[in-house]
Amino acid sequence: MGVEDRIDKVKKEMGLIERIISYIPGYRGYKEKEVRRESDRLVRMEAVSMLREAKDILRRSLSNPNIAARIPSGSLWRIDILSSRLDRVTQRIDRAVAGYAGVFDAVKVREDKLESLIEYDLGLIEKAESIRSSIRSLAPLDPGSDDYGRMVDELISRIDELDSLIDRRIDILRRL
Repeated sequence: MGVEDRIDKVKKEMGLIERIISYIPGYRGYKEKEVRRESDRLVRMEAVSMLREAKDILRRSLSNPNIAARIPSGSLWRIDILSSRLDRVTQRIDRAVAGYAGVFDAVKVREDKLESLIEYDLGLIEKAESIRSSIRSLAPLDPGSDDYGRMVDELISRIDELDSLIDRRIDILRRL
């Protein structure tokens, strides 16, 4: 779902009174900003949801005693790193500064920059979906296999890339 699709979804969910008031001069621009801000929040929460689901898939697969017993003792640190970095990046997205510019907010986001921020956040969703998909593919593999170890290492690297994207998002907000 693209940025414009998400904005349209939020607009369609406006109540009757909101739609009537949106025709009032000045209010419409204000409401458009609110819709974009809500879209930004929805996009980030979608990424968080995907990452939490990925963590649950990983946790469930590792809770199976047959699978846990086949994890080589030298590989446990990889899984710990994967799990902790997945938690970290999920929390960072969940607590990220919203594309919001309330009157008393410390970080102000201009409307013209908000759309680019939403597009950037859409990239977070795409990366989160990719990670979730890879963890689904990881779950049925034999933890003692070389493929499993390589896939865990690749996932750690991709989560680190996602973490870097969050850093860049923070930089974008600082420049707005």
